[in-house]
Amino acid sequence: MRIELLHHDSSNRRLILIFGGWSTAAPLYRHIVRKGWDTALVTDYSDLDFDRQAIAGYDTIYLYAWSMGVWGASSVLENADITMAFAVNGTPFPADDARGIPVGIFQGTAERLDERNLLKFRKRILGSSDASMLSLISQGSASVAELKEELGAVLRMSPSIKSDSIRWRRAYIGNDDRIFPAENQVNAWNEISARAGTDIFRFDAPHYIDLKTIVDSTIPDMEKVGRRFAESLDTYDSAADAQTIIADRLSQRIDSMHLPSGARILEIGQGSGLLTRRYAPLLSPASIEFIDLYQMSPFGLAPHEIYHLGDAEVLLDDLGGEFDLILSGSTIQWFRNIPRFFCQAASLLAPTGRLVCSTFLPGTLDVLDAFRPSPMLYLPEDELKGYALRSFENVATEEETITLEFDSAKAALHHLRRTGVGGAFGRFGSLRQLISSLEKQGRPVKLRFNALYLVASSPK
Repeated sequence: MRIELLHHDSSNRRLILIFGGWSTAAPLYRHIVRKGWDTALVTDYSDLDFDRQAIAGYDTIYLYAWSMGVWGASSVLENADITMAFAVNGTPFPADDARGIPVGIFQGTAERLDERNLLKFRKRILGSSDASMLSLISQGSASVAELKEELGAVLRMSPSIKSDSIRWRRAYIGNDDRIFPAENQVNAWNEISARAGTDIFRFDAPHYIDLKTIVDSTIPDMEKVGRRFAESLDTYDSAADAQTIIADRLSQRIDSMHLPSGARILEIGQGSGLLTRRYAPLLSPASIEFIDLYQMSPFGLAPHEIYHLGDAEVLLDDLGGEFDLILSGSTIQWFRNIPRFFCQAASLLAPTGRLVCSTFLPGTLDVLDAFRPSPMLYLPEDELKGYALRSFENVATEEETITLEFDSAKAALHHLRRTGVGGAFGRFGSLRQLISSLEKQGRPVKLRFNALYLVASSPK
């Protein structure tokens, strides 16, 4: 295997790890860039010699495997190596009549590969004869002889590879895939999902799907998130009905703890202060430190207030001292590495300290899912609780569904715009199509928020 860094900054501790498709090279993936992340590409599956040292030192690794890369990643990686894994138009069974490329077709491609047949294969990948894409998909590729040898090696090695070495979070399937037949992919992922709970998403697309679309829909653009919330500050408090209910629930939990006054508090994602203004009078804290993506005016609710501006997952590593309480309302669903966040929180709390937070669960704003490249990546309650229990002795959770009703689709979308919610991942289709789709569901138009409240104590 060959691994190369496409984008690198020595300060980055997060990695987008791409296992590319057979017969492709770096030019096809070089446009995949995310601020704060390195990007690395793995190609050449003629051997399974993977240099793990190349991914050492990263605390968060998101794996994106396309086509033959799904088998390649399954062959050399374990769950412990990565944070999240996404499969695109491929399966862990490269040559398989029911779960991959039919064996006869795979063997025939390997035996008869020449320049002409390679060109025909690439046209099937793209679903078209677009000259610019045909040029891009072939740039930097290995020679025909090397590619032929690679296919033979995959045929020899694939039967001995385990299919369950990685927990694939999502599998994306192109309905018009002419390489890995869509129904074979469905068979494979249904089998895997029964064991590992992989979510399956189908697209009207050929074998080639631009991985940047998948990356952009699974890694939040935090600058965009921060900008959208900052733009909604003037209208947020009056419009954030669901978030207000959640802030009330959190403050009730804090009040019931009967904590002594004079505590040192850390709040993550304070925003306009919706939660802050509720808990501060209850606790009379000696100090509050805040972390958020954008600058806020001081609240003046504690004798000492410190405001940290930036990415909380990065800044938490540099905070000193011990906190009596760490709070976060409706924020951690944006985090890229939730298990690590719980570990960071535990390390910052005093032995008697507590973490009190809320997040959102699958099904939140699902009415918008058909217009997103893929739904927002909300983790289920049992998984979140399991991650928290790695870092805390005691973890209590409670779920609540909050449903907002609107007279029209336009009113519902206006509400989301006034709170800065729902637009950080882009959208398929036009605004008119989105409104039409929402209106077809009847009135009132409903927006659902599945909230999870989590209280953790006794940090390990």
